[in-house]
Amino acid sequence: MTTPAGASSGNGYWRGQIWATALLGVGMVACSVVLFLADPDEPGRGLLTAFGGLLFLTTFGWAVDAATRSDPRQRALFAWAVAQHEAAGHGNDVLALADAARARDGALDAERIRALQALRPDNPYPGGPLDDGADSVGGEPDDAGANRLGIALLALFFALTGLYCSCWPSVFVLGWPFQFIASILAVVAIVRPGRGRRLGVVAAIVSVLGTLVTVGVLVWGVVEGVGS
Repeated sequence: MTTPAGASSGNGYWRGQIWATALLGVGMVACSVVLFLADPDEPGRGLLTAFGGLLFLTTFGWAVDAATRSDPRQRALFAWAVAQHEAAGHGNDVLALADAARARDGALDAERIRALQALRPDNPYPGGPLDDGADSVGGEPDDAGANRLGIALLALFFALTGLYCSCWPSVFVLGWPFQFIASILAVVAIVRPGRGRRLGVVAAIVSVLGTLVTVGVLVWGVVEGVGS
């Protein structure tokens, strides 16, 4: 379904989110490695940088999943609501994302839509003409079943953290607890249909990869110890 004439498609918003989170995530993880190698006695800065990078990579996973799971109209509705809140300048990201998710799923009533439209009149509402008698205006929910997106995102973050730890021989054993927790959360997100299932699958794959890296580092350490 296309958006009304004059309304933004929202594609620019999603491309920006995906590229920004990917570049920031990879860049901060790479910087953390440099910080650890340059000053191993002061790991604080490296840890904070790595934590930020892993958060951005988790957000990248959310952005890709949200953009590819939604149809063009839903992407436009989500981006429109975010743009209206940005015009307000209140800085309340939680409220902005909540309204954006409701707009995408068709859960905003006409009164709320008009309130958002007033924040930036030059950005037309992409959902079409408003009907005062309607209880909800917008798109259709993009997934049936339970919403386990939060669990899936947590699983992905733990899986990425475990993989990161596994790549450092000095702390590779810390990867196992993170991978174990990530695996449990991923199963919870995957077991039944609903929002978050695809990210749960990604988290499970990353967790398995991290486990393989951990085992590889362990075997390498044993072989090196026996050889010496």
